[in-house]
Amino acid sequence: MTREITALGDGHVRVELPANEYDMLHSLPEQLRPILSGEHDVAGARDRLFPPAYDDPKHEADYRELIGSDLADERLAALEAFADTLEQGSHGRRLWSADLTPEQAEAWLSATNDARLVLASVVGITSEEQWDEGPAEGDPAGAALWYLGWLQDALIGALSERRTA
Repeated sequence: MTREITALGDGHVRVELPANEYDMLHSLPEQLRPILSGEHDVAGARDRLFPPAYDDPKHEADYRELIGSDLADERLAALEAFADTLEQGSHGRRLWSADLTPEQAEAWLSATNDARLVLASVVGITSEEQWDEGPAEGDPAGAALWYLGWLQDALIGALSERRTA
């Protein structure tokens, strides 16, 4: 099954994925919304998504008061843009495809990064060495983590092509 992320001449990025990969991506918004909104936490993922900006508790409290919900709101908006593009794409017999604007591609990068941070928490990855080991055999969360890494890399490559062309 073909999967491709390519830069288009008009500044867009084309995403073509097998249906089963689309299905996995389509499930992400529902899983991420409660974590990003603060309704739920999984394996300390919120700490990875919103790490402290300061070691000093007073400075950290001031910072959190200053930014309020802005960071979470930005991530939720990107997640909604990601979800919208999934709904607007074209379904073939075995392939899903969509042409993304640069803003939509950036939303994909944000949503997939957030999903990777959550999955890394679930899988228990805390160091670069653990990442280098790869997913354990038969570990669907680890496989999804690696897949999302590939997807991000492919999106960055396509966006870089578009910007340098």
